[in-house]
Amino acid sequence: MTHPIRPFIPTVFLPVSNLKRSIEWYCSLLNMPLQPKHDGGGIYYFGMQGTDLILDSNMWGFPPMTMFDSTDIDAAYAFCREQQYPFVTELFRYPNVAHFSVASNMVCQAERSYVPDRPHPLLPRIARVLVHTGQAGISVDWFETFLDATAEPDPGTEGLRRIRMERGADLLFDPGTLSRTEPVRFERLQLDLRVSPAFLIESPDVEAAMAYVRDKGAELVSGIETRHGVTGFQFKDLDGNGIMVAQLK
Repeated sequence: MTHPIRPFIPTVFLPVSNLKRSIEWYCSLLNMPLQPKHDGGGIYYFGMQGTDLILDSNMWGFPPMTMFDSTDIDAAYAFCREQQYPFVTELFRYPNVAHFSVASNMVCQAERSYVPDRPHPLLPRIARVLVHTGQAGISVDWFETFLDATAEPDPGTEGLRRIRMERGADLLFDPGTLSRTEPVRFERLQLDLRVSPAFLIESPDVEAAMAYVRDKGAELVSGIETRHGVTGFQFKDLDGNGIMVAQLK
């Protein structure tokens, strides 16, 4: 029987405090025109060539969330219940979409018609979604069971492992040696979690990308550094969501 949770990340959710302000900022950062039809229910999405980005004002106060695709949402929900995962929400059903959440992940079955926007030459795509291991009980083993997949050496980094997705961004496991960020306190969860950066955008020219991001008013977390064979830098958006930009091997 096919595993009901697919190794595919359709989108990553970033929590924002002021949706209008964040939409304008990300439209400028990604050089994408405002699309009113992308705005609805407190969220706004950007088509990002494989794995999309959603700004979500409903999530403010919670960590970023990774969405995984499902071929059978009822079977996926039963599987997560059988695994006795903590923090499994109820299964929500709407026209053309059904979803539930477990930990900081969403499992969703939907009829998707997102059309990728024209890629930015310096920030063209999300290449890796980061899993910060060693905190909150999340580990490589957890995701191997969750996705019924096996982690393997990541060809884009040295000494780190990934779970390869069918398309879009791969799942990259970072024990803290790539990002070197500190935990953040989430009062609504009463937890300290290391969640930054949420993802890695691959760039063909990290020096030009850093100058561009700085010009857009982003808060730089680091200068250009090389770790695990990856050369890049980190920055934060208006709400402190961390993003890494790097040139993979």
